[in-house]
Amino acid sequence: VEWLVLVLVVGLIGTLASVAVFSARSKQRDAVRLSHVRQMQAALEEYFLETNAYPIGEGIALGLPASSCLDTTGFRAACDLNQTNVLMRQVFATSSTGLHGASSCGEQKNAYCYSQLQEGQAYGVQFELEHAIAQTGVQKGANCATPDGFVAGACP
Repeated sequence: VEWLVLVLVVGLIGTLASVAVFSARSKQRDAVRLSHVRQMQAALEEYFLETNAYPIGEGIALGLPASSCLDTTGFRAACDLNQTNVLMRQVFATSSTGLHGASSCGEQKNAYCYSQLQEGQAYGVQFELEHAIAQTGVQKGANCATPDGFVAGACP
């Protein structure tokens, strides 16, 4: 009987440990996603300072081969090494691990989705998180990054 109790206690401890590790990993993935979005916001602000508008485009899945670079002409497939007008040499794609398709651009599921808004005077980058982060005002599921910050829920 004692060995059975010991096996049950060890099993319970193992289960609790795996839940804690899973939660920590999913929160780390969200922190990386939020960092990526903030870096994209900084590059988009540089673009705006250079051109007085945000890049043209609607529903662009960022970080894919067609949108892996941002320079002063907009999103491009690639940046040349000697190019001087580069604002973001590698636009990030999101890791789809743990996501549920709340942010999709057309056929591309679990993506960072960029759209120019208000005739170039604003933008929305839609993204998904696995957890709400109260300090930033984002929720579990779809969120929107704008020039003014983060908004819980899908982009307009």
